[in-house]
Amino acid sequence: MYMYAAYFLGFLILVIIVLKIYRTRQQHAAATNIVFAKYTHGTLPKNKQKQVHEKAIQIVKEIEPKLRGFANEVERYGWYAKAMESLNIPSAVPENPVWSKVKNPYYVIKPGSLLIRGVTNFIAKEYGINISVSEAKNYTGSKVKRMGEKSEEA
Repeated sequence: MYMYAAYFLGFLILVIIVLKIYRTRQQHAAATNIVFAKYTHGTLPKNKQKQVHEKAIQIVKEIEPKLRGFANEVERYGWYAKAMESLNIPSAVPENPVWSKVKNPYYVIKPGSLLIRGVTNFIAKEYGINISVSEAKNYTGSKVKRMGEKSEEA
C-alpha cells in the first residue's frame, strides 16, 4: 500500500516538474517575442509601424473581443510580435529572424518578469542592442478597454 503511495507521489512530482518546464518555455518564448518586437518595431518606417499596430488590434479583437488595446508594453509588444509574424516581417535582431509561437500574450507573461530582463541583457551583451521594456502595469503610452470600462482605443 505504501509503495503505491510512493509511486503516485513520485509520478505527481514528475508531472509538476514537466508542467513547470513547459510553462517556463512558453514564458521565455513570450519574453523573447516582446523584446525582439520592441526592437524590430523601432527599426520599421512609420507606415509599417502603423500597419503593425492596426494588425495587432485586429488580432486582439479576433481572439479577445472584449479587449481593445494594451495596458502595458508587455501586452503591446507581445501582440506586435504576432502582428509582425502575420505580416511576414522578420525580427530585426541579428541571427534571430523567426518569431516564437505564443497563442495569447495577455496570459503568458507579466510586466517585470525576470525572463524579459534576461532577454534584454542577452541581446545587449551579444549584439550591442540596448532596449528596455517598461515594467509598469499601466503606462501612459496606451489606453485599454476591458469588460465595460470606458477608455479610448489604443
